[in-house]
Amino acid sequence: MKNPAEKPTGYALLSQYRGELMGLAMLWVMLFHAYEFDFASPYLNAFKWLGFSGVDMFFLLSGLGLYGSIVRRDEPFRSYFRRRCARVLPAYWLVVGLYSLWLRLQGRISITTALWSLSTLHYWFHIPGAFNWYVPALLLFYALAPLWVKVLRRCRYRGLVTLLTFPLAYGIYRLSIPVGLNYMSDFLDRIPTFAAGLLAGCYLAEKQPFSRRHGLAWGAVALCGIAVAVLRVRGRLYISTCYMVGACVFPFCLLLAKGLDLVRWEWVRRPLRFLGAYSLEIYLLNVIITREFETLSGWFSWDAGHGVYYLCVYAVNLVLAVWLHRMLQR
Repeated sequence: MKNPAEKPTGYALLSQYRGELMGLAMLWVMLFHAYEFDFASPYLNAFKWLGFSGVDMFFLLSGLGLYGSIVRRDEPFRSYFRRRCARVLPAYWLVVGLYSLWLRLQGRISITTALWSLSTLHYWFHIPGAFNWYVPALLLFYALAPLWVKVLRRCRYRGLVTLLTFPLAYGIYRLSIPVGLNYMSDFLDRIPTFAAGLLAGCYLAEKQPFSRRHGLAWGAVALCGIAVAVLRVRGRLYISTCYMVGACVFPFCLLLAKGLDLVRWEWVRRPLRFLGAYSLEIYLLNVIITREFETLSGWFSWDAGHGVYYLCVYAVNLVLAVWLHRMLQR
């Protein structure tokens, strides 16, 4: 057994349990996508509704891992971006390609729409009937990451620069409204979250301890996010919930990582690591299940609460995701 003094803390703790945290994020997103399921409890339904925060966790953890990878490899942008695309696009093309073919055979989309989806450009041009926003946004974050890493490495006030991404992202969103580009809000709202992940990755790469000053800074940002959320609930301020989540996502992930470190049950950690490893494929297939609820739920017409339906289709979702991942790896 390792000496307790050698146990990871702070930023290293996030890195240590990154796979498990991605698994938790995936479960939360899947719960969020179970739109038709009702817990009959306002508190549980509120937790389910907040499941979109799992995407924020993904972007934070992606930024955390990307910073170290970019600094260690120090390779040309072309090589770097090709590697990132090679991880994401084969699964995306296969899933979206087969799904688009099925939709086309049903006459639900045109060939042009299918090609837009496969190109990942559909989100930026707001093409109706196309697939999803997450992968196009992720690829753009990948493209921007090397530049942001250079900024962090050369800047003395990294925390302040990262904090400024909140008003920057919101300002861009406000400017996008008059020109009709506010459909990009899912991406714009996550800029601060991704920037926070890169900052955490920077601190981790430089082996900076999670000092009291760091704790107070992250905590103060989270408190601001909570205060904004309270004002929003009371109708005194309207701003996307993603900004409040973005302010709290790092402390939230750190608390989860600490909990995973305290819980020594491998039977809990292993399934979460498993889900984290296959999270991209799980997500891509889960989006299809969400979109095709009306079609698939017809097989479960007797299941009024849709509980059995979601258990069954999500089990198939996991099996297909594992098969797809392993097939592409070969």
